[in-house]
Amino acid sequence: MRNAKQSFKIRHTQSVDGRIQVARETLGLALGYFDEFEVEAKALYSQAITDAEFSKLIQTIYPKPDKDAAKVALTKWENKVVLLDDLYHNSPTNANIKGTKWGAFNALTERLDYYRSGRGNSETLMAGASGFDPILTAEKNKIKKLVSAF
Repeated sequence: MRNAKQSFKIRHTQSVDGRIQVARETLGLALGYFDEFEVEAKALYSQAITDAEFSKLIQTIYPKPDKDAAKVALTKWENKVVLLDDLYHNSPTNANIKGTKWGAFNALTERLDYYRSGRGNSETLMAGASGFDPILTAEKNKIKKLVSAF
């Protein structure tokens, strides 16, 4: 999945030569991506994680600011931890997967998709939630790697 393409372009020209083959190859890559995604999702779903481990995972991904940090930084961190805990334990989207690494991954990425502050406008937030923001995608891949290794 680390080599998956996130975009696809075909030049709009008078000729159709080669475009159909390129489209077929791209669809094949997408199907391969979905197959690999399913394997990874099932692997995370099959691995249990305790509440204490989930809390430790949050601390690993988002370390608590040191005691000399500004009060606003500590408040932001506390709010993030409370939100993640709530998404993991109480979100209807996590009800059937709580207690698994897949549930942990979903809670962590749900916060990124729907509860982060926007870098601009709602289109930026939608692009991130849709998988078209390379910075956010890189962050999710980092989180998936940490959850898998935890």
